[in-house]
Amino acid sequence: MTASDSLEIIQSVRERRLITLGLADQVAEERWREAILPGGRTAHAMLAHLLAWDEWLTAVLELSALRPLPEKLKQPLRDVDAFNGRSIVRFDGLPRQDLLMGLQGASVRLVSALTASGGGWASRRIPDLAPSRTRPDGQPSRGPSVGGLLRTLREHEREHDEEFSAVFGVTVDLEQLREQARERGG
Repeated sequence: MTASDSLEIIQSVRERRLITLGLADQVAEERWREAILPGGRTAHAMLAHLLAWDEWLTAVLELSALRPLPEKLKQPLRDVDAFNGRSIVRFDGLPRQDLLMGLQGASVRLVSALTASGGGWASRRIPDLAPSRTRPDGQPSRGPSVGGLLRTLREHEREHDEEFSAVFGVTVDLEQLREQARERGG
């Protein structure tokens, strides 16, 4: 993967987060905790688990560069539903504005964790996250790439953004968000 490809992934993650924040900001306070999203989820719950996944990936990136991952960081990929459930409970008391600020800050921390490791981060493998230690051919499993994990989380967020748009009847003008970000120096 080239440096240009890596920068493109980072840019797409930043843009996706801008869209998510733009959509969430349009949800009226009185509808914030209504269970009207697919699966009976609230806007707060959906955003809470996105925040938790950002935090998880940041921790995985930082720790895997130094040492083997603890079991606690391996578990979320093994039981996604349980991780999501714990995340929703963990952030339940967080006020709307704090959750939105947390999402914005988590995105910045995630990009910092990506770029801190220097070039080649997108193709770096995390063997501790492999579903099994060996592949069917008997070779050691290399685990998912950092770029692959990032693309998976970005796609996950895109799916939730589409749910937001459909249920709440809101859209985001990405060009307007880009302009606002440039004005703020982001």
